[in-house]
Amino acid sequence: MHITARPYAGLADLHALQRTITASWLLARPFVNMTVGDVTWWMTVSPLEVDWTTRIRLWEADGDVVAWGGFQPPGEFLFHLRADLPAAPRHAVVAELVEWLTKKVASHTTPPGEGAPAEAPSHLTTDVLDTDHGLQEELRSLGFTPADEPSYSHFIAPLDESPAAPVLPPGYTIRHVRGEDEIPARVSVHRAAFAPSRMTVEKYQRFVATNLYAFERDLVVEAPDGSFAAFTMVFWDPVARIGEFEPVGTHPDHRQKGLAKAVNLAGLHLLRRLGALEALVFSRPTNAASEALYTSAGFRRVTVHRAWTRPLQAR
Repeated sequence: MHITARPYAGLADLHALQRTITASWLLARPFVNMTVGDVTWWMTVSPLEVDWTTRIRLWEADGDVVAWGGFQPPGEFLFHLRADLPAAPRHAVVAELVEWLTKKVASHTTPPGEGAPAEAPSHLTTDVLDTDHGLQEELRSLGFTPADEPSYSHFIAPLDESPAAPVLPPGYTIRHVRGEDEIPARVSVHRAAFAPSRMTVEKYQRFVATNLYAFERDLVVEAPDGSFAAFTMVFWDPVARIGEFEPVGTHPDHRQKGLAKAVNLAGLHLLRRLGALEALVFSRPTNAASEALYTSAGFRRVTVHRAWTRPLQAR
């Protein structure tokens, strides 16, 4: 297998790397480190000024993307290797990726518009599935070590049976965002749920224009006063038949009412109607409320993601 590497070049490459993730779900479900939605959401919440040709690198074989990596300043990265990539080229790609990222960290400066310059990182960091033993050994051979505690729970909800019906307090209703006029309200509830938040109306407008967004899958709970009280963004991969909830949140004024559970259950029903085999959601193990929420909605933790780090030489 002859593999070549090159920088990201635009929208066609985004679709190509998404197809790589889809292929992995067809081969290795549910132990895949991301869905197609994770890439789009990462790009959405990043600063508008980011030049993605400098942040993403692709590895190709016979015209198909078989791996890609993305730099997240100051010292983090995310990446995906197609599940059927053989061991030898896989090892070579990981080594090249780490070398590229190490150089990126060393040369990175914060562009105008991205806020105050970040302190130089001491480590290069990424998250790895606990079930991906081959990748763990490759990273270990390159000087990476795992964290003691997991960083994310990998929750899966099978959809072979109908989920429970959503239950809401009187006066609350579940619906989807109706159009662009509701983007400011949608951003407002997001910012309240995740304060302090990086989301802006301009970023959300960019998100709405992507190939994965649909108003019909942007679910919200409407409060009695007409404001948005909670939300679940449902990503959908029709080829792999996998859905993902990212992000999920509730306005602080409406918590402890079961709204997040209800809108998640509505999302599961939506995915089942679309033909999904299962739904995925990530949760911080340190967030007991979040872990309990997804368990109550029918998700089960099938594995965890753990941070792997390698020290960086001082600049």
